[in-house]
Amino acid sequence: MCEQAVPQMTQVPAPGRGTGAQCTRRTALRQRLLFMPLGALLVLFMGMSGCVPVPYRPAATASHVPVGTAASSIVVSSSSKLAMAGSLAEEIHKLDPRIVVDTQPDLATVFSRGPELKQMIDPVHAAELAALPADYLLTIGPKVHRQLHDTGAAAPFVYFPVIWVGYEKVQSVDTLCASFVDLHAPQTVDEILVASPYTEVIAALVYGVGTIAMTDTPMRHALAADVVHAMAAAHPTGEIRLMILTQEGGDAEGAHVCAPEPPQTVSARNGTGAGKSTTVAAAAKN
Repeated sequence: MCEQAVPQMTQVPAPGRGTGAQCTRRTALRQRLLFMPLGALLVLFMGMSGCVPVPYRPAATASHVPVGTAASSIVVSSSSKLAMAGSLAEEIHKLDPRIVVDTQPDLATVFSRGPELKQMIDPVHAAELAALPADYLLTIGPKVHRQLHDTGAAAPFVYFPVIWVGYEKVQSVDTLCASFVDLHAPQTVDEILVASPYTEVIAALVYGVGTIAMTDTPMRHALAADVVHAMAAAHPTGEIRLMILTQEGGDAEGAHVCAPEPPQTVSARNGTGAGKSTTVAAAAKN
């Protein structure tokens, strides 16, 4: 005789109720749903606070208007001091593959007559110049920043620095000077002035936007294009050898276009009454 299986009764939770584990999960889910809007609001507030930088590249131009006292005040040194030497050499060669650029020449040979450009290109030494492994010499000065005008004011809120308030417009110009010499006819120095004027603006009311001018690349483009055009026009065919070095000076007195304005030394007195000297950077404005 077969035994009949007796069905087992399974307890079903009442509607709206669950086991202890299910209740715990539901409670955690409710808490997450409750704090998600608060977290989203906090992230939104943080994202819309402060000042967001917006970089851009202003235009740059190269001109051949004399900007200084030519070779008489220019001192030449190794291009290792020039941050843009390598990238400029690459760009020049890319624009015209015929141009071979040397940024690390034999300094003992180049400076055998002295470190001043006027000594290097003295016609008395024309034969020595012609023997150099280069057809042209390009010496480049430092980039000089000058602030022209500053209108308005923008700054972080005093009691809550993450919030910016205000409007400010700053007009400036970055310049650099270069000297271009044909080593086979070094009687004259072609002075090149590369300039990039630009405007930076900050506009903020809790959420701020500020533009940041990035002038290095457009200034390098302008200088490379100008130099390549001059060499290609003079030598339509064949290899062209260019040597790049660094220069200091070349300004007309008080111009500070080719070289930064020197720091201004002012006198201050400490609490004991003894005088002490403090160096501050003077703002160059028109």
